[in-house]
Amino acid sequence: MINDFFKKFLNKEAIIDDYGLKTNFDFTEEINKISTQKSLSLLENKVLIKCFGEDAENFLNTQFTNDVKNMGNNNVMLSGYCNPKGRIISIFYIFQLDNVFYLYTTLDTAEPLLKKLNMYKMMSKVEFEIQDDILFGISAKQESRFLSDHILDNNKAKKSGESIIFKIGDNQVIILAKSKDLGRIINIESSNILGYKSFEFLDIQSIIPFINKSQIESFTPQMISLDILNGVSFSKGCYPGQEIVARTHYLGEAKKILCKIKFSSKKAILIDDKITSIEDNKNAGELLNMVKINEDTYNSLAVLRKDMLIKNLIINDASVEIVEQVKKNA
Repeated sequence: MINDFFKKFLNKEAIIDDYGLKTNFDFTEEINKISTQKSLSLLENKVLIKCFGEDAENFLNTQFTNDVKNMGNNNVMLSGYCNPKGRIISIFYIFQLDNVFYLYTTLDTAEPLLKKLNMYKMMSKVEFEIQDDILFGISAKQESRFLSDHILDNNKAKKSGESIIFKIGDNQVIILAKSKDLGRIINIESSNILGYKSFEFLDIQSIIPFINKSQIESFTPQMISLDILNGVSFSKGCYPGQEIVARTHYLGEAKKILCKIKFSSKKAILIDDKITSIEDNKNAGELLNMVKINEDTYNSLAVLRKDMLIKNLIINDASVEIVEQVKKNA
């Protein structure tokens, strides 16, 4: 829930849900502020997990889809964790600082992720701790106004005192800080305090996929295009589900792909609503992440069947526009 430090900044329009602060302003204003003004988003739907111990690197490398051993210090890397059938339990960013690893992921998937890791670690000397300091994000467009002494290259991480600062992609900087350190890092009084949905808007804009509680073990890495986004290594050793993931890679293409979509509807759209084709009413795909950008319009990431991409798609009678298909990172 909302940290006591931020309660004085709550707007009368604030919406609070089971995670915490969802939005602090009208959703259109919230998105405008994070896009154009000095603003920070409280990420109470995300967590940072600390992984430490003398066997941490070796153990994590046997569990995750990407190659932890070749990541290097201070680098931020996309990865995933699968069940033995090759279905994704969690998608996360991982980085290493001073021989300690950190996972940035959704609160929804943190518990099943840690349950599996603790089950498989057996005699390995590795421990996991969810960090309980304040986690918030800013747009990289505003980075210099917040962090004049801490500008980062893309996909890099660093420490600032007891705080951790890391950057995912071109447009998102995430900070883990103690309340007492906030004034040293940023000027809170001159900043807009936003909810977690504003940062989810940036996730969607940057085509950064995360899965929610209802989507755990629903997709293979290729269905979410984790391989195209450089979140899968096909040259490292085994990990849970590796045989199935590798077979898809070497013997054929996945039948689904990650896309950025847009649609308008006066009816409420739920994350579990299905996307179908107008022509034959067949299931065309599923929503992955979604945010409302004005009174009627939604931006979303969706997992779509490739054979449906040329068809007319709808969700609850709302016409779906495919804005962009995921592309291979440089």
